[in-house]
Amino acid sequence: MSPIVPSLPPHLVQLGFDYVLAVEAEDDAQAARLAPEVEQLPGLMPGFAELIVFPVTALSDDTDPCADSFVLDEVGVIYLMAIREWATHAPAPAAPRIAHTIAHFVGQILADATTDAVPTLQALHDEQVARARAVVENAVALHH
Repeated sequence: MSPIVPSLPPHLVQLGFDYVLAVEAEDDAQAARLAPEVEQLPGLMPGFAELIVFPVTALSDDTDPCADSFVLDEVGVIYLMAIREWATHAPAPAAPRIAHTIAHFVGQILADATTDAVPTLQALHDEQVARARAVVENAVALHH
């Protein structure tokens, strides 16, 4: 894990996926319903982007680093920095565009076909929400 990746609580992971899925599916009513909450949390979309992008682009401890892995890591960092800057300077108008950008990344990099962004996002949703819940459960168990 990168120190730049915030640990998002399960409800914010859920909100991020719900918003990205609504925007990508062109469900304007759902996106509009979620927009005020997303806009009140200007760091949500950049943090959510890090949750999706960083595991794919970051240097892995599992393999020997090579020139390509360093390049991929840097591209990921630049991509995430651009999203963070975008959200910092125009948080409300940036949210739907960041959501589209995340969905595009998923469609181009993680999905079997570019048309499979929504099913891939739904699968990532299940995995990431479960992971966020496990982190919370582990933290609670440590405090008892």
